[in-house]
Amino acid sequence: MADPTALEPTEIRIALLRDIAAGRVQDDTDHMPMLTVDGEPVPVGTAVWEMERHDWVGQDCGQQRWEPKPYGRQLLAEADR
Repeated sequence: MADPTALEPTEIRIALLRDIAAGRVQDDTDHMPMLTVDGEPVPVGTAVWEMERHDWVGQDCGQQRWEPKPYGRQLLAEADR
């Protein structure tokens, strides 16, 4: 794992992190993270995998849903202040 603080918490990353926390990012049948926008799937794999490498998000084994990990939850709490 890379250092969580090495990835800059940009507005776009925080917005995607909020979508992940809301359950709007799930893997499709090809294991590609997809964000549902207006009922349509949008691929967000590169960004999600980058967040995963920095320990912001993760998946439980066998689950298709992504969730914030402790550092990701901390970033969301700080952004909401």
